[in-house]
Amino acid sequence: MASKKNRSRKANRKSPKKPGSANTWVSVRYRTVLAWIEAHRWHSIVLGIVVLFCGSLVGGYWIAQRLASRPTPAPKYASISDIPGLPQYKESDQPMPTIEEKPRPRPQVAAAATTTTSTTSAPATWRRNAVPFANLTSKPLIAIVIDDVGLDRPHSKRAWELPGPLTMSFLPYAKDLREQARAARGRGQELMLHLPMEPMGRADPGPGALLVSLSESELKQRVTTALDSFDGYVGVNNHMGSRFTANKPDMEIVLKLFKARGLMFLDSRTSAQTVGEQTAQELGVPTMPRNVFLDDDEAADAVRRRLAETEAIARRQGFVVAIGHPHEATLQVLAEWLPGLAAKGFALAPATAVLRKRNGWD
Repeated sequence: MASKKNRSRKANRKSPKKPGSANTWVSVRYRTVLAWIEAHRWHSIVLGIVVLFCGSLVGGYWIAQRLASRPTPAPKYASISDIPGLPQYKESDQPMPTIEEKPRPRPQVAAAATTTTSTTSAPATWRRNAVPFANLTSKPLIAIVIDDVGLDRPHSKRAWELPGPLTMSFLPYAKDLREQARAARGRGQELMLHLPMEPMGRADPGPGALLVSLSESELKQRVTTALDSFDGYVGVNNHMGSRFTANKPDMEIVLKLFKARGLMFLDSRTSAQTVGEQTAQELGVPTMPRNVFLDDDEAADAVRRRLAETEAIARRQGFVVAIGHPHEATLQVLAEWLPGLAAKGFALAPATAVLRKRNGWD
């Protein structure tokens, strides 16, 4: 009997486990968990949310650490104008002609529009914010207006650090606009607002542009937003706008807002069909046209030829307004040309000085 018993125990010790016993245990545990979840449904939902939240925090921190540890690549482009594929901020898709004025009588503009605001006896805004310039008659005046200022900050800074007085026309959607405008004014440069307007082609004038499709209320809102974008400027000139400046009803709406604020209007003349200057004169808004575009062709030699043309016009009519942009070649050529201007018998002047001389205002 003993041997049989021992054999039975030995056999029992060696007998394998029944197949499926481990799976059965897992199945039992799984059903137990499901039963608990079913019995505590809301607790389970809250617990799941807490677990997911904690996991996302840990995972997000780990990813942030990995990204922060990666070396930062050196910038590939020095300025916004170097980046391929972005729109080039030119006034017109086609070279615009130079405009030389014929001798004409002094325009009949209401005295209030030239000297004071419409609501007070204080000087108009364009006079109050003008860079002082006393001698209008001894030399031909040359006003250099730099458009598109503020967008490409390194090139804009180089522009307002050129010897002045120059006139810097800032785009209203530039970043740090008020700070940049103060810096330019601190260097003795006159300020203008470069207001985006709809062109004839497909070029993008930028956010907040004035469009002929806008209602009167939308148009006024966009103009007001742009006019409030910074302070200290003397007036407005159009950015692009070959379609918009040819639309007289819309230009009347816009120019009336300029008049209410005592601002001047420089017609950039991006289209031969513009009615900007004519409409401004009819409404009593101080105005004048652009004479020369310096850098439709951005090559340095082309800019030099345009500056020579600027000098010739200034000698013939006594003043000239030339518009350029903060392009690399334009800045380099201006840096070479400006120091020798006085020796040639010219006076570099802010835009408001040319406005006064052109209209015979003291």
